[in-house]
Amino acid sequence: MPRDERRFADQVMRALRDAGFEVKPEVRVRGKWRLDMVATKDNLIRGIEVKLDRRGLLDDLVKARTLVRLPDVDEMYVCGPKVFMLDDVLALAKSLGIGLLALTDSGELEWLAPSKRLEPARLTLGGGYGKPHGNAVRPGGKAAWNAAVFNGGDKIAVHVEVFMVPAGPFVTKVRSKARARKPLLEKTGHTAWSAILECEVRKGTPPGVYPLMISVTADNAMRADDTIPYEVW
Repeated sequence: MPRDERRFADQVMRALRDAGFEVKPEVRVRGKWRLDMVATKDNLIRGIEVKLDRRGLLDDLVKARTLVRLPDVDEMYVCGPKVFMLDDVLALAKSLGIGLLALTDSGELEWLAPSKRLEPARLTLGGGYGKPHGNAVRPGGKAAWNAAVFNGGDKIAVHVEVFMVPAGPFVTKVRSKARARKPLLEKTGHTAWSAILECEVRKGTPPGVYPLMISVTADNAMRADDTIPYEVW
């Protein structure tokens, strides 16, 4: 068994390719993160981190728990020599839902534990009327909405944008506050990402109740929309 991690990773890549995987080494995901390799087969993308000792395997299992939430991979595995796949390594992998891949002394791969498949990002909208007059607005004034965006899935939502869709009496300028962006949105639970949105009401708009659509999008989640009534008076 090689003592050099790079040579060990090369052995793992050769074994994966022999098993029919397409393998790419040193893959960067979402800026600061880097995977030792990505193995693809049957349209399933597996991220793999490689370590040569027990402590390294334990540390990478914790790291993989973050990486598996990114949309770049479907599953995450930590790979090492089979001799270091001890009870504590197996127990932590099971606890975190991270897969384990071992390389034997004879150069064969053994899939010791499966990776948990996470639910995709799922966006929903909430919120409330902004101040000072809530849903009552004047021609030439502003309509405000305190948007609350939730991610109910396990995967991180990427490039999230929440925005007003101006129509009818509602208009926006080039540099308006009608749109807000967030690079990454983790699973939110009951705590939402909040953003204050504003647009203008056309001068001369007749009194009445008008709908204003609020929408949220992400690269890896379905769009969500909500239509809010505003009373022009």
